[in-house]
Amino acid sequence: MKGLVNSYVQRRSILINTSLAKAQISRSLTSLRMVSVIAMSIALFLIQYSTTHYAGFRLAPGHELTFLSDVMLFSCHGTGSGLYLFILPFLAALVGGSVAAIERHSRRMSGMLGREGRGKIMNTSLASGFVLGGIGGLSPLLINLVVAAIMNPHMNFINGDVVDATGLVDGSKYVLIYSDSWLYPLYRFNQPLAILTVMLMVFILSGLFADIAVAASFFTTHRYVEVLIPFVLSMLWWMLPGMTNFLVPDQWSHMIFLFPAPGGADSRQLVQIFVGMALSVCLPVVISASLVAFKRSRDVS
Repeated sequence: MKGLVNSYVQRRSILINTSLAKAQISRSLTSLRMVSVIAMSIALFLIQYSTTHYAGFRLAPGHELTFLSDVMLFSCHGTGSGLYLFILPFLAALVGGSVAAIERHSRRMSGMLGREGRGKIMNTSLASGFVLGGIGGLSPLLINLVVAAIMNPHMNFINGDVVDATGLVDGSKYVLIYSDSWLYPLYRFNQPLAILTVMLMVFILSGLFADIAVAASFFTTHRYVEVLIPFVLSMLWWMLPGMTNFLVPDQWSHMIFLFPAPGGADSRQLVQIFVGMALSVCLPVVISASLVAFKRSRDVS
């Protein structure tokens, strides 16, 4: 068993430089970029809280207490969720998208290329970029969850059904996550598991956004350009339904399926949401891998 473990570690060490990955992660987590993400995270929470409680979205009296009432993505009563999802690719790329570019601009890259080879440096940058992007993208939601739980340490299930026995919609009922949301069955079954599921999705998509930026940074010598590329691609993907007369569904965008609280999905839209989730994982992987493969082939030739 010990031999198998050692063999696995050796194979992984061929693919990436673990010491370099640790250094890249450490530098980025203590950088001004991470401080900026934390500041934006606090601002997003304040926007979510203030628009929920003070800007016409007051919570209905008498509803069950839960800290999720003040948490982005889990409550549709504030405007922080939309802003968060809008800038999510930027937050991810800001923290994790420039790991290779920083090495190049600091003039450490040439020495590392001679020792490790371009392939290993690329793999290491993609690995550390994924972790850092996940942390950067998840930070606003994580900070929001922690602060909200401290301010309101309650977790109660709030029924998402708004249609009464007569078939009429009860507009006065307070709802957190609507019953026709894709998340609602999991939320009803186990709330902590529902929270962890959304957090994992945000982390993975953020890491993939960051890897697009890392792969793009191999083709540009200008600073910060790579940080904007995932954001631009995300906006184009989000606008694609309108540009194609809705041949591409809205539900394919992360700005729709990562905000599950509003609900409003029928069976056809639920299928589109799950297709969108799969595409949101597959397409960034294909884009990043294609850019890296093209860069390697061009360097060889």
